Amino acid sequence: MAYRTWGRLLLTALGVSVLAGAGQLGVAYGFGIVRLTGAFTGTTVNQWPAQLVWVGWFAANAAVAGAVLTGRLAHRDAPAASTGRQLAIGGAAALGATVIAPLCMQPARAAELISVDPVWAVGICAVVGAVVGAGAAIAVLLRPELGWNMAAVAGAVWLLALISVLPSLGSTGPLPTVRLGVLEPSWLDDDAAQRLALLLLPTVALLAGAATAGFARWRGTAPLVSGGTGVAGPVLVAFAYLTAGPGDAVDRYQATPYYSSLIAIIAGVLGAAAAALLRWPTGARSAGPQAIEPSAILRPLDSGRPGPAPGRRVRPRMGRPPSAPTPSRPTPSCPPAPRRAASFPLRGVTAAAYAPSRPTGTGQRPTRAVSTVRLPPPRRARGLADRSHG
Repeated sequence: MAYRTWGRLLLTALGVSVLAGAGQLGVAYGFGIVRLTGAFTGTTVNQWPAQLVWVGWFAANAAVAGAVLTGRLAHRDAPAASTGRQLAIGGAAALGATVIAPLCMQPARAAELISVDPVWAVGICAVVGAVVGAGAAIAVLLRPELGWNMAAVAGAVWLLALISVLPSLGSTGPLPTVRLGVLEPSWLDDDAAQRLALLLLPTVALLAGAATAGFARWRGTAPLVSGGTGVAGPVLVAFAYLTAGPGDAVDRYQATPYYSSLIAIIAGVLGAAAAALLRWPTGARSAGPQAIEPSAILRPLDSGRPGPAPGRRVRPRMGRPPSAPTPSRPTPSCPPAPRRAASFPLRGVTAAAYAPSRPTGTGQRPTRAVSTVRLPPPRRARGLADRSHG
């Protein structure tokens, strides 16, 4: 049974990561975001590392998606997942994410480059991205808060890419290349896009880090964990740029977003730390539990002093008037049972002292007849009597 469960989890991680990687590449090829064919020489030489960044980032995202979805299934079946199981899930997801390598190596054979082999360059970037994604996936399985920042940064990157390519879909001619984390639509000037490339990724990382850290703090996560959530998403982007390299020194087409991705890590840390450690306004805090108002069923609680047990009479303290008159006992309808006579009666006490009196019939409590007790005279000690006679 255990082998069957393990096999199902590993196959799920493998399949989900394969689908995630192939799906991302399909969307990127369809919208012209990734273009691995053509000549990358002269002024367009730095467009090739820009394509490698997308390849590595797709592989990392595929590994994270496969591991996270499989981890949710494993948590539903067995909540106490071991560390070995999480490592195995991350390894299977990384293996499935390497499907991006053959899917990119085939079109890269038609690319024209001078310095490097395009086929091996694409394969290395895909494998490194899958390995980095496996580490990120294991971190998300241990701390799910990190996955929120990865999802936020990934959504922002995809939004910028779609905004950049949508205006060019209706025009004729080849589609322009799009860099990861850069807003460069056809209506925006190249110089303005180059200036924005240095600011967009840090801004996205700052906002995503603040949002995810604030949400983690609102859920009661420790400040150290919520403050570290701002690193997860920018780290994946930075690793993709580090794998592809800063490009050639011809222009700063690749170098600007390369250094911007490194700055984004610091910005993400600052945003998350600010949201996790700074004092929130009073209105932003969650309201505490409201007190339950007393009703006919629920009596109001006492001020804290223990009260008397139900049905027990409270005796007033000496020297203080009672707070309420003590109710009198009801008059018994029948006379009390006679007591037994004492086995050793006192001298001079008659039996009438022990006999109860009859009820008077006036509703008052019957009284007991009391007789006078005659005590014998005290005896003198024998020694004293002898002295008196002598």
